[in-house]
Amino acid sequence: MGVLIGLIVGYVMGTKAGANELEELKGAWKAIRSSDEAHDMMAGGLSMARSLLSKGGGLLAERLQAQGNDGGSAWSTVLRPTG
Repeated sequence: MGVLIGLIVGYVMGTKAGANELEELKGAWKAIRSSDEAHDMMAGGLSMARSLLSKGGGLLAERLQAQGNDGGSAWSTVLRPTG
């Protein structure tokens, strides 16, 4: 989260400073991008995305299986609200 805040603050400051400070902003971005915190944040985001995709795949399989039992169309089964 700190990286994101730093990026936003850096962007705002960079736009106010003008083109002369652009190289300094690029250097700061490279430092942020190569930091352990940024790597950890990316790894966490990828892990969360994998988890969400696997859960979504299971839900899709369940709905398609149910579609085979009740004779409805596959899309109406997949898009049917849960609950």
